[in-house]
Amino acid sequence: MNQSNIKSADPGEKIQNAALKLFIKKGITGTTTKEIAKKAGVSEGTIYNYFESKGDLAYKLFVRHMDRFRDLLTESTSSTEGPDGKLTTAIRAFFGFAQNNPDAYAYIMIGHYTELQKMPYEKKKPRDIFVDIIGEGIREGIFTDKDKNLGAAFVIGMVTRVILFHTSGMIDIPYSRLAEETAASSLNVLGYNTAMP
Repeated sequence: MNQSNIKSADPGEKIQNAALKLFIKKGITGTTTKEIAKKAGVSEGTIYNYFESKGDLAYKLFVRHMDRFRDLLTESTSSTEGPDGKLTTAIRAFFGFAQNNPDAYAYIMIGHYTELQKMPYEKKKPRDIFVDIIGEGIREGIFTDKDKNLGAAFVIGMVTRVILFHTSGMIDIPYSRLAEETAASSLNVLGYNTAMP
């Protein structure tokens, strides 16, 4: 039996995959454990062998995908030079994650309203990658001196809105071009100093 068959046969994985689809479609509060069990092909009681409650499942699923997203951003920027390069690379990775993991991305967006506040403050989140890059750019004089959290809000807000407009059909431009134009606009918003070496 190959690894993918083993993974797909795991009841915990089936439950999470089913919950992900249902939470995106119906919302967390609008989804019942009975529906999750039916979609996963397990008994409702099996859910409680893996999760304490539907809320526990929703939270753990959110953390799982947030961690994947954060790790992708961290990895993609780790070998990039300079805050401007790191920011551009992080934005490209952000678009890539949304394009290649549409369900995970959609759930992260939904979960921001309910699950994000449950995460420990000190746990590093995708947002923190942007805050760190922008803070580095401000310290080096590459970006205008402003609150780094506000700068991250500007950039992340821009990226998420562009992705929303694209997935809603309001923008018909390839993701690669969207990423490049959004990165350029983000640098402008941050007051990118092109005179810096």
